[in-house]
Amino acid sequence: MNIEEKDCKEFIEFLVNEGICSYKQIIETVLSQLNPPQVGTNTTRIVKKNYPKRQAWRNVKDWFYSQKGTCEDCGTRLELQTDHIIPKELGGEDKIENFALRCRRCNVIKRPSHINGGELSLTTSAALMWILLKQKPESYDEYEKLCRNAGMTMANIRFQEAWALAEWLKKDNKYTKANP
Repeated sequence: MNIEEKDCKEFIEFLVNEGICSYKQIIETVLSQLNPPQVGTNTTRIVKKNYPKRQAWRNVKDWFYSQKGTCEDCGTRLELQTDHIIPKELGGEDKIENFALRCRRCNVIKRPSHINGGELSLTTSAALMWILLKQKPESYDEYEKLCRNAGMTMANIRFQEAWALAEWLKKDNKYTKANP
């Protein structure tokens, strides 16, 4: 599933023209995804045991500020997370030296349970919505099949949750087969 830049611009116009969301809401979403991860609360809690009292945040902050501010793998600034370079399952430690910034997508596709995740050029949640709103499957079964064909391996309940948007849009007569 490769999405071209021109498709994105057209798709944003479709979302706004159909009243699914506004330009303001799109900007709010992008801006919120640019907000750096909460390393002060999450990462500091994890590494606290490795530092003297009241020193963990100072060390985490120094590490955090020294980063490029982009995903270690793909370079995006969106949805960044602190990730273990060597996973804990493989003996990696909760130490700053074992952390990297990765976006949600790159963090997830490293996991053995998400081996097909790399086939998508989007995060799973974004791909679910792209398929739903761009391809507009007529039934849940068709939607699930499209998601599986795109390489998504999660439990069916995730597809069913995403399908709720189609059901909601149908109530407003905004979910019809005509592709944008």
